Amino acid sequence: MQVFGLSNQGSVRSENQDCIHYADNDHDFMAIVCDGIGGGRAGDVASALACEVFLEEFMKNPVLENDELVKNWLMETIHLCNDAIFEKSKTSKNYYGMGTTMVGTLIHEDRTYVFNIGDSRAYAMYGDLVCLTQDHNFMHELVASGSMSMEDALNHPKRNALTNALGIWDKVRIDVEVINPAYSLLMLCSDGLYGYVSEEVISEILTTTKSCEEKVNDLIQSSLNAGGFDNVSVILLTKEDESNA
Repeated sequence: MQVFGLSNQGSVRSENQDCIHYADNDHDFMAIVCDGIGGGRAGDVASALACEVFLEEFMKNPVLENDELVKNWLMETIHLCNDAIFEKSKTSKNYYGMGTTMVGTLIHEDRTYVFNIGDSRAYAMYGDLVCLTQDHNFMHELVASGSMSMEDALNHPKRNALTNALGIWDKVRIDVEVINPAYSLLMLCSDGLYGYVSEEVISEILTTTKSCEEKVNDLIQSSLNAGGFDNVSVILLTKEDESNA
């Protein structure tokens, strides 16, 4: 497996409130992308704290032998991240209302788990590019409840408003799935990528013969070429040797 990740401030924002991390602990591999929200430096604090807590727990977790144990561990760990941010937000008026999205993967042997809170996304390549996560935003809530068609929801002024994030509330919704392991690559990204670069262009970049690192750099550059209006973060994992990626 080859892996490479990169986060970029973009061309417009005054700071980068995204945070990424990937690591292994001898028996598992994990990667997460967090996109901070809350204004000022609060989003930056929230995303960094989520990464810090998750990584700390991951580096000391035991071997998890089945899906139930993995899902329980993920739920417990992500709730710890949520609690840490929620409590931190009470310590300063500058932190009030801060939060972060989180999308990630945990890989144990031949099992790949994907988890999501908010609107950062996971994609996999199964011949074609497939989005593995559902955005937790107002648009998808309207469509899922049957209140509005996708066509109308796409034009709703609050379509991108988050309905779920870490640290905003004392409770959080966590989506965890075991995915089909027959993917050739797995990508985690913030909305600074897919919000400005079409999935068609993303797919074209991912299916080139370039290395994992080169593909990530090209994805980041595509966001910058589209205006660089947001922080943009990408972690890419490929099962192929880098020379054949």
